[in-house]
Amino acid sequence: MSKCPSCGALTKRSGTLCPDCLEKYEDEKRKECEFCKMPASVCVCSTRGLYYCRQLGTTMRSAVFYGSGNEVFMSALKSLKYSSDRGAEKFFARELSGELLKLFAEKGEMPEDWCVTYPPRRRAAVRKYGVDQSKGIAKRIAAYTGMRFEKTLVRTGGAAQKTLGKEMRKENAGHSFKPRKKASVYGKKYVIVDDVITSGETMKACQTILLSGGASAAFALSVAKTPLRGAGYDTRIRFRKKKQSDLWFKNK
Repeated sequence: MSKCPSCGALTKRSGTLCPDCLEKYEDEKRKECEFCKMPASVCVCSTRGLYYCRQLGTTMRSAVFYGSGNEVFMSALKSLKYSSDRGAEKFFARELSGELLKLFAEKGEMPEDWCVTYPPRRRAAVRKYGVDQSKGIAKRIAAYTGMRFEKTLVRTGGAAQKTLGKEMRKENAGHSFKPRKKASVYGKKYVIVDDVITSGETMKACQTILLSGGASAAFALSVAKTPLRGAGYDTRIRFRKKKQSDLWFKNK
């Protein structure tokens, strides 16, 4: 028997929620974006950091909206980030794989034409908790979908993004990653997987590195993202740009 990634109750299959948690989680997934009124899996509104990445022809997908009210998700996320039990990793990888395969089918894309990569976790955090959750999810998504898993980015330092204010996140993310020396990204299409997108600056930095290296696509995929905060957004401009959402990678 295995344990539910959220509450710890016994389940028959590793990486599956118990019936009670699954029902609550499905309700959490249906939480609506305050702007477009769509759930996170189909919402094309970006967080502040990723908003300007539309000039690169990108959008992003997530399974749920990140929030303290999402009890089942928050508990499973803590298990993913801080526990050696990989049940949450399997669960979220299956969730994202399903969303990704549906998106590929909509766009006429083949999984084998894509690579999956990730922004490495800080070394101090890996030593402390013994896990790089984004790497684990990325490897499982590759196995579940038939995509190629590639290590393309190296962590060069930097503080934990969650400890910084919004003005410092951009600068910190820009100095936290670099391309791996022997990584060949030219002409390839990438899905970049992370656990939570908050400001979007980490994902934007990774997209910029890959696209600058000649990659033809750098698509953002995460377990969760923070809902937009109203201050500083012009919804009329946002929804005019929403028409460009089909341009989901740089060169079709």
